[in-house]
Amino acid sequence: MVGRLAQVALAAAAVMALLGATAAAAQAPAATASAKKSALVTVNDFYFGPESVTLKKGGTIKWVWSSANSYPHDVHLKKGPKGLKEKKTYSTKTTAVTDAEFKKVFKTPGTYHFICTIHPTQMHMTVVVKK
Repeated sequence: MVGRLAQVALAAAAVMALLGATAAAAQAPAATASAKKSALVTVNDFYFGPESVTLKKGGTIKWVWSSANSYPHDVHLKKGPKGLKEKKTYSTKTTAVTDAEFKKVFKTPGTYHFICTIHPTQMHMTVVVKK
């Protein structure tokens, strides 16, 4: 009887250890940022969230202004990769506090640096487009 009870306890412990390892692996963050086809960026008071995005060539970013904002913001391309055409289309034409969206497709691989022209030292983000 004691031998059978020990076997059941050992089997239960093994199952618990396996479940714990599986749960830990599922919750572990990725070691490197994988390139995505699309991303959502929130324009918040004094920061973009997230501040860094990695996309596949042809990927899209949609910026959405937070409904909790109290100040106006814009999205402005400060610097793009060499060979980038139509640079002005990578920036909003106006500012907004809330209820605004801006969507852009990234066809040229490279690094893009964005700022809010109203809060350039606080609000900045980087987009990396992979081939």
